[in-house]
Formats: sequence, C-alpha cells, structure tokens
Amino acid sequence: MTDEKNLPEAEAETKESSSNWKDQLSEITVKVLMTGGISAGGVGAFWSLFKESDIPKAIASGVIGLGITYGASLLSPLHQGNQRRLGQAGNKLDKSIDELVDQLQAKATRAEEAYLLAQALDCRDYKTEGMGKRDRIAIPLLQEVYVALELDSSAVKAGLATQQQNQSVQQEQCIWDFLQLAKEEPAYRKLAIIASGGSGKTTLLKHLAYTYGSRQHKLFGVPMLIPVLLLLRSYRKVLTQDKPPSLPELVMQNHVKELVKLSPKLERLPAGWFEKVLRRGDALILLDGFDEIPEDERPIFERWINAQIRMFDKSVFLITSRPTAYRENYVDSPFTKIWVNPLTPKQQEAFVKQWYLCQEKLDRDGRDTPEVRRDAVRNAENLLNQIRDRNRPELSDLAQNPLLLNLLARAHRSDPSMQLPRQRAELYQDIVTLQLKKRPNARDIQLLLSPDDRQIVLQILALKMMNRTIKLIPEDQLHNLVQKILDFRKYQVSANDFLKQIIDVSELIVRQGLEGCEFSHLSFQEFLAAAEIKALKQESKLYPYLKDANIPNKDKAWWRGTILLYASQVNPIALIQEALKQDAPDLAFDCWQETQYTIDPIIEAQLKALEPTLRSRRYSKLELLLKAGEWREADQETYRLMITTVGKKEGQGFSEEDFEEFPCEDLLTIDNLWVTASNGHFGFSVQKKIWEKCGSPMSYNSGYKKLMKTVGWRSGEIWFRAGDDLVSYGDYKFSSTLSPRGELPALGEEWWFFFGFGGRFSFLAQRLVNCSTPAFQPENKNKL
Repeated sequence: MTDEKNLPEAEAETKESSSNWKDQLSEITVKVLMTGGISAGGVGAFWSLFKESDIPKAIASGVIGLGITYGASLLSPLHQGNQRRLGQAGNKLDKSIDELVDQLQAKATRAEEAYLLAQALDCRDYKTEGMGKRDRIAIPLLQEVYVALELDSSAVKAGLATQQQNQSVQQEQCIWDFLQLAKEEPAYRKLAIIASGGSGKTTLLKHLAYTYGSRQHKLFGVPMLIPVLLLLRSYRKVLTQDKPPSLPELVMQNHVKELVKLSPKLERLPAGWFEKVLRRGDALILLDGFDEIPEDERPIFERWINAQIRMFDKSVFLITSRPTAYRENYVDSPFTKIWVNPLTPKQQEAFVKQWYLCQEKLDRDGRDTPEVRRDAVRNAENLLNQIRDRNRPELSDLAQNPLLLNLLARAHRSDPSMQLPRQRAELYQDIVTLQLKKRPNARDIQLLLSPDDRQIVLQILALKMMNRTIKLIPEDQLHNLVQKILDFRKYQVSANDFLKQIIDVSELIVRQGLEGCEFSHLSFQEFLAAAEIKALKQESKLYPYLKDANIPNKDKAWWRGTILLYASQVNPIALIQEALKQDAPDLAFDCWQETQYTIDPIIEAQLKALEPTLRSRRYSKLELLLKAGEWREADQETYRLMITTVGKKEGQGFSEEDFEEFPCEDLLTIDNLWVTASNGHFGFSVQKKIWEKCGSPMSYNSGYKKLMKTVGWRSGEIWFRAGDDLVSYGDYKFSSTLSPRGELPALGEEWWFFFGFGGRFSFLAQRLVNCSTPAFQPENKNKL
C-alpha cells in the first residue's frame, strides 16, 4: 500500500485550487492502488474516479504537470542554495504510473503539452555516455541522482545592473541563477557551458529539458520556457547541406518527428507552432556538443547558430563544448562563457549517496525500507571514506569528474567491502577488468575472445590512436583499424562483431553520434597505450615525446598522461634518467612520484633536490616581470599561476575553497616575490595587514568596503549600485610609486570584477594568516 504522505507534490498552475485537486488525485491514486494496482482495469477505475471528482477542467494542464511528475520520477524538491536539485525519487510504481500518464495525456492534453511530456520522458533516464545497465547496476532516473553543477561565472560582465543594491553576485552559481534573469538581461540568453570531457555538460542540459518538460520549473523560480534539446552531432548532414533548414524547420521536421514515437499527439502541432514560440522568446534551445562536430564543419555550424540567435534573439540559447574547440573554432561567438567547476566534496557525497540508494532500491524491486537505506548508507560511506582519505589523492582527483566518479561507484559496487587500488594504473586496470571480464561473466554473456585478448586488442588500438594524435576516430576507420589488429593477432573474429560487444557490453568505447567513436575517457586510452608499451618492452617509443611532455597544460604535451601511467607500472629509473638528460625535470620528478618502486638512492636524492628548483622555475617568468616593473603583466601572470595551481583553466575564477586550501609554499613564494620587487608596496601580506586593520572582514560589511577603498579597488561611498563605485581594472595605476599601497596583486581583469562582489579576498587573507603561523613548518604543513 502506498502512503499518501510519501507521494511528492507538484506545483499547480493556480495556487487557490492547488491543494484541493492534488489531494483528490492523490486519494484517487491510492484507492486504485489499494484495489489492485494500475492494470488495464485499474486505469479504467482511475479514470472513472477522476471524472467523478470535482477537479476543474481549467487546471487540466496542471493535472498533466502532476501526472508527469508522478509518471516520470515521483520527485521531491530540495532547496539547498546553489546546490538546489530535485531530490530522491522513483519506486516500483513507476512503470505502472507511466501507463496512467498515457491515459491522462489521451484524455486531457493539448499538443503542446504532449510535446513537453515527450521531451521530459526522452531525458528522464540517467544514462552517462558509455554506460548502461550491467550486472547489479541499474539505470536510475536522472532526478534520482542528479547533483546541481557549480558554474563559474568569472567571465560574466553584463546584466549586473538589475541586481538589487547591496546584493552580492556569487561567483559559483547553478544554471537556474542565470535563467532567472534571462528575460531581462541579453547576456544570460546566450550561454556557453565550457568543460572538459565527462564534466556533466550533457547531463545538465538533460536536467533542464526534463525539468521544463515536466513543468517543475517553478521549483527554481524561473519563468516557463519550451525546451528543445538538440545533439548537434545528430544534425551534421542536415546542417551542412547547401540550404540548411532554419531552427523552426529543424525542430519541426526532425526533432519533433523523433519525439512522436513517445507521444503521437505531437502530430497535431501546427507547422508554425515553434516559430511562434521562438519569436515570443519562450524557447530554451539546448545545443549539445559543439566540440563533437568535426573541426572542418564547425565554421558551418557557427554561422548557422549565430544566424538563428540573431533571428530569435528573445529566446534563450545554451551551447556546450570542450574548451579547446570553443576557443579555437568558435571565433565569432555571441555567447557568454560559463565554466563548469569540478565536483566539490559535498557534491561527491550527494551523488554517491543518491546513486547507492537508487541501486539498493532497484536491487530489491523498488523497496524503500529501513534495511535498504541502511545498506545504501553503509556502502556509500565505505566509498566516500576512501575518496576522502588524504593518503588517496588519486581518488579525490578522479572524484572531481562526474564521469570518473560514476566509474568509481560502479567499480566499488562490484564488491562494496573492497578497497579501491591506490595507484591510478591499478585503478584503471581494475575498471578495465570489471568491464571486460567480471560483469560479462556475472551475467553469463559469452563475449568474443578471452578477457586478456580483448584487452590486448584495445591496447594496440589505443597506442595507434596515441601515435596518430587522435581521440575521436570515424567509425569506418575504426573498423578497418581493428580488423587489421585482429588479423595480425590471427583472431578469427570480425571487427564489426568485436566492436559491437565492446561498445554494447564493456562500454570502454563509446559512439559519439555520426562522427565516430572514442574511449569513454581519454585516461583509458592513455592507460591502455601505456600498458601496450609495457607489454612490448619498448620504453624507447616514449623518449621522443619527453621534452614536449615536460610541462603540464602545454599544447604539445599529448603524451604526458601515457608517460606517467607507464611510469606507474614499471620501475621507471631509465625513463627518469632519459628525462633528466633531455632537460625535462618536471616530468622526471612526476614519474618518480608515480612509481611504487624503490629507485637508485643517488637518483632519488637528485630528484628530491630538484623540488625547490622546479618551484623556482615555475615562478621564473613572474620574477622577471616583477624585477622589470611590469606590474600589470606580473599581475596577470600571478593569476595564471594561481588558477592552474588549483586545477582550473585560465578564464575561470577562484572559489572560497580554492583559497582555503591553496598550497602554503606557493602562496608564500608568490607573496615574497611581490613584496621584494616592490619594496613592500605590493603583495598579499601587505594586503593582509590592511585587511586586519579593517577588522579582518569575512563578509560584506563596512570593514570590507574600507579595505577596497584603501587599496584603490573602489571609489566614492556608494556601495554596489550597478557597480558604479568600482575602479575599472584598466584604470589601476600599476605603479609602485603612484598606486595605493596594496593595490596589487589583483589577479587580472577577471578577478578584479569579483573583488567587489565575491568577497573571495577575505579567504585568501585568512589563508595567508594560517600559512604564516608557527604551525606552518615542513613537518606540519600537511595539517593546514
């Protein structure tokens, strides 16, 4: 029997009738379930009760919104500031309730509502790229496990005038914060969501499409929009032809026709329906995967997208892309760039707990009982404790990426009592073994070749792709390449059959629409390539790439990941010596950090002695700029050094956590360079003293305002009226004689914008206090 108080409520279209009809519909549902569930007869009984109730026809669309909520995920909203998300949902009634939704749709919906329902249902499953239902791993509903991504809005410099006076604009925001202002501010109607692979960009767009489609937008305080989720890779042939369709034509002729399979009522949509929606400004266009378009076709897509934005500028457009493709191939972008931040520990905890609860419930036919929740909590905490372990930095690094966190959870669920491997290479090998051997065996699936032979084929493939400097390969080329590998190994297997199983069962290779296939994450390509080099005993193949791989984030450092993963699988003494010989000390040092082997004491001492030199080398450019009095350039270099230290990309901003955990050695080194070069006029420690004189403010109060005015970051007495009191970064003096004491470092123009709003400087100052205490000694530094 279903307890009514456990059924989540959906917001009604009108407040005064809300509780009345919701209570009636809930009561009717419970009555039907108590008398035999929602079978064919049950649906008829439900509809009979529904017709006999006094639910006003005027709120039919509201009922459908409720029906979607019940039928799609039985949601329960949780408001947690920027961590707001739709809560735990779903149970064993879901499939039956879907049948009810169909009945309601047939009786009481309009075509537009049918569209919303179809778009919602199309996005409700949590299907991470390359993952599906496998041994004891069920596909959750999206809203059961979704955790709101934290977005870095450092680049947003428009639309702030509409904010209320004295209201702070948080640097880390969720997508709903932007959509709340989209109607008023043009900058928020064109957003580019930028992040590396596996960061959750597609899932974010699916969350938006699902939430609007199921009419749950009011939970986030945003006006209603009609969502359209378009995977750009699916429209390559359509949009690269001589006369591509307009956006309304594309949606009606392609997107809607696909959704008709979920809701036949869509055939009733008038031909001009979506164009009217666009021109009214009521559309939310979600364009996923600009980076997944082949590079030579991206200019065509850029022109087409820009033309649609100009034509329908009242509607909201979101596009996703990986950083390089967006930076290099979208040269005339009208979008406001927003970065996706790595998952925080709180987000990781939320996902793991929700994911495990979903798995335990679905493992028990949907039961949500005390013993199910107990097991879910116990297993989730086991995994989280490993991720939180300070001696397991490789796990905490992986857990910042949603895709890799999902893989960690899946690997852990195969044996919730186990300890995950401590070395990255061991962890990747465990995941590969899990995907190629354990799960197929557990499900009694007969795969072609033995598990070891399957891995050998993938290793050879990965190494060939590394040699060609490619991550994505057209499917026909992949088939040809794999067939050559199979023939060379004398395996009597066709490439088509082999790849079908690898993609469908092992999920280590995933399809990316029409443009081809790739490993589910670049780390697996790098690991398998390293494993193949180890198997071949051909370490010398890596030597030509050591110099380029020396510096992280360097454009030519393609082989760095493979080299480090190779070093973690062997005794890398010869590799380290070769790296030192080629003047690649950073790489040599990192290879030493990766290995589990005890290396020659003389080489080890040499590497230990390198550590301060490497730090000095890293800051050599900053030191030269400071000595030359190039204060502005030095400030921008300081920003670059610090943002990469916290693991972010240039163009992003700092969070409070970034400063609270910033490495003391690096912070003190940067500060010392500034103080020395400016004779005590600039530097973080100089700013810290001013901050302390102002009362060490940690929030927006008079002390913080005084600090900003003292160091020259604001003028006048008006506090945040459309930002009028802020001194533009371009108007700083950048002079050790003319600038106010403590004006620099300001960490570049991006950071300047948020000094007046984000309040992050207070956390940096407090970090400097901690780093300057006696507790900060070599033997105690890890405690800070």
